Amino acid sequence: MSEPKVKKIKPDIRAITRLVPPSGNLVQGQSELPIDPQLAKEAAEIIAASRNHYGGSEGDANLRIAVAAKIKKYNGIDLDVDAKPLEVMITNGGTGALIGLTISYLQGKSALVFEPYYPYHRRILEEFGGKTESFELDENLGFEKDALLARCKELMNRSEYPLKAIIVCSPANPSGKVMMQTELEAIAEVAQELDLLVISDEVYEHYVTGENPHIPIATLPGMWERTITVNSFSKSWNISGWRLGYAFGKGELIAPINNAANVIYVCPATPLQAALSKVLMADDAYYPALRDKFDAKRRSFGEGITDLGFKIYDSGSAFYLWSRIPEQFNDALTFNEMLMEKAGVGMTPGSAFADNDMWDRYVRICIAREDNILEGALEKLRSVLS
Repeated sequence: MSEPKVKKIKPDIRAITRLVPPSGNLVQGQSELPIDPQLAKEAAEIIAASRNHYGGSEGDANLRIAVAAKIKKYNGIDLDVDAKPLEVMITNGGTGALIGLTISYLQGKSALVFEPYYPYHRRILEEFGGKTESFELDENLGFEKDALLARCKELMNRSEYPLKAIIVCSPANPSGKVMMQTELEAIAEVAQELDLLVISDEVYEHYVTGENPHIPIATLPGMWERTITVNSFSKSWNISGWRLGYAFGKGELIAPINNAANVIYVCPATPLQAALSKVLMADDAYYPALRDKFDAKRRSFGEGITDLGFKIYDSGSAFYLWSRIPEQFNDALTFNEMLMEKAGVGMTPGSAFADNDMWDRYVRICIAREDNILEGALEKLRSVLS
């Protein structure tokens, strides 16, 4: 009789974050860059004017208009902000959208995630009555369509928590992987063959720096009818504490999420929405400048840690670095503990994002930090690893 498989104890990202000083925090996946001055000014004025009361659960009308303009410009999708039922809504962060989605569609059902995966995709579902199942990517973070189809069929045909959806995260957290069109087409074909919902998490769309462009899966043939896209302003506007995001898709798909949001949240923060609506599409150079800034961080910090023996995955995006730790080390968990103790620098061990052992020698490094923080952290790493 075989021994029961011991469940891996996963690193707690927030707990690790609290163990390192801000000067060495490359752990938590949030942008610690300063807020846009104009956005701060608008928020202060709106709050001072006492525009601080309840709003609609679907979000501020002007922000929804601005978001629709953003989606048309950067995603090539033309939304009707006056459509009934709603095609676009403002949510309490991307997390709020995922919670509403889970309550609406995934209670008693399961969703497939690509491993290595974003832990909150799993945690949200399991906290609100659903279940997440993983599909392991290979060592190059690729997959075969036939294997994906077989895994989905296996999960659909079970009596408990049958498969309802595939979660696509591109660019991915933690790896930064930008899915190629052929990969998205394979997922789309599986979803259509098996009549599955697709949840597309596109929070990192503006950090794409490689040759493969960001392609919203909702734009592929036959996918608008079955795709709910989730996004957030937390990363791209450095306002993770504001808890503002959005969801869009076919009205019949979005309406139940709004119903859930109305009960859980009542509304997103009204003055903060109003402030963001004024600046979101005011500067055509904002998102290109953001991409270029992070590309420079990726190249500079990446070259520095490559010299120290890290092997960085060429993800095609630049919010995170996904890297094999230096060859003389075999476990990222103990490696990270050593770095925290000796250098005061922390990263996130790869085992936080996976169920199997394949990624135990990898780390996720968040480079959404001021350049002087990254330079200082690199010097500390050199002092230990050189």
